[in-house]
Amino acid sequence: MKLAVGLPTFLGNPIDTAAVLDWARLADSAGFEAVAAHDKPNHHTWDPLATLAAVATITSRVRLATTILILPPRQEALVGKQAAVIDQVSGGRLDLGVAPGIRRDDYAALGVPFEHRGARFDRQLDALLAQWDGGSMGPASVQDPRPPLWLGGYTEAALRRAARIGDGYLFGASGIAAMTRRVPEIRAAAAAAGHDGMPIAGLAYFALTSYPDAAADSERNLLAYYGSLHRPFDELVHCGDADTIAEAVDRYREAGLDRLYLFPTIPALEQLEGLAAGVLPRFAQPSVSASR
Repeated sequence: MKLAVGLPTFLGNPIDTAAVLDWARLADSAGFEAVAAHDKPNHHTWDPLATLAAVATITSRVRLATTILILPPRQEALVGKQAAVIDQVSGGRLDLGVAPGIRRDDYAALGVPFEHRGARFDRQLDALLAQWDGGSMGPASVQDPRPPLWLGGYTEAALRRAARIGDGYLFGASGIAAMTRRVPEIRAAAAAAGHDGMPIAGLAYFALTSYPDAAADSERNLLAYYGSLHRPFDELVHCGDADTIAEAVDRYREAGLDRLYLFPTIPALEQLEGLAAGVLPRFAQPSVSASR
């Protein structure tokens, strides 16, 4: 299993630009598999595509991922063109993760109806793939045949969709137990659709307790992002020293994940330094593209 990290662009307002860029540079040089950006339109969270465009220019090897971009309230042709530019600028390092999203307020913020988002999402994915395959807008993809498309969602329709056209499946922060239960089902669905070996990734939050008041600050920061926590804090955030975090990460590996994104709940560079020194070496592997 490969370790990736989330960027702290969803924490606090305003977010320190230098800290975000330093985070990306360190993740690149330390050997993490990818850096990722969250999406929440009705929030001061940075736009994920704009974020990755900036990060692409200051990194050289780390993959760049959206985890996830909420696609239905956006114009898919524009997203496809923006993604193609990021792929070009980064030298072929983009992983585009997209999903319908579950929050009505995000749709309202972009002026798009929430209803029938699943059907719209299906149409958008077909249009996006056709646009990339035809090279009709934006630069041609550096990756062959296009940037890997990661899909998520927990409904049966979402699972079938990911198995049918996804280059990877992406869990949200649903916890180790839920991922352990669902991974075999996802692998079986992908194999039945002819995508045997499709990579599976998941998200988790972490806080190294070397930082003063780590638990209290973590919970406050997550509440500022989510509004309310959808599960107990201890299930959402792995909080402890490097050994404790590494033990939690290993349980995700045992669950069958191919990649784990660890998102910080404290936007201090020391958190990433501690992760790079105390956790990453236990899971470091050579980078392999997720594309078909």
